[in-house]
Amino acid sequence: MHLNIFEELIEKHGKDIYSFCVYLTRNKNDAEDLYQQTFLTAMEKDEMDKVRNLKSYFIAIAVNLWNNQKRKFLWRKKKADIVYFQDDYLDQLADHAQTVEEQVLRQEEIETVRRCVVELPDKMRIVIILYYKENMTVDEIAAVLKIPSGTVKSRMHQAKNKIKERLMNDGR
Repeated sequence: MHLNIFEELIEKHGKDIYSFCVYLTRNKNDAEDLYQQTFLTAMEKDEMDKVRNLKSYFIAIAVNLWNNQKRKFLWRKKKADIVYFQDDYLDQLADHAQTVEEQVLRQEEIETVRRCVVELPDKMRIVIILYYKENMTVDEIAAVLKIPSGTVKSRMHQAKNKIKERLMNDGR
């Protein structure tokens, strides 16, 4: 597709798509990222000449991208919770609505985990931060750090074990 035609499409539908992205993400920065990724994806697919309703097409792309991001985030968060907390304790939290006291305790636990991560050796801490905070895949981390993906997995495993051990020793 020619760049001029694509610019016209952005001019015509951009405001609506951006507004939708803001509504979907409830965050300006996430919305801007999603908006840009939506049009980049549409440009890469180059299927717009086959589509009748381009606005719906752009919205469908945005929704798919957002769902993929959420799924990826929730999967990683779930994995992190399993590592960071004992399983029976997670079940206990899930069974009760969070009171203010539970929220305070949860916040204290989060701070404890953060301290554990900060105390990790650099090699392990960087891998954990890139994976859980920056949502990078093992292969992306390996490329950034210029190490084999097996080394990334090993460092993550070691880091998780150190965090789990520390939490158990602290009586968590």
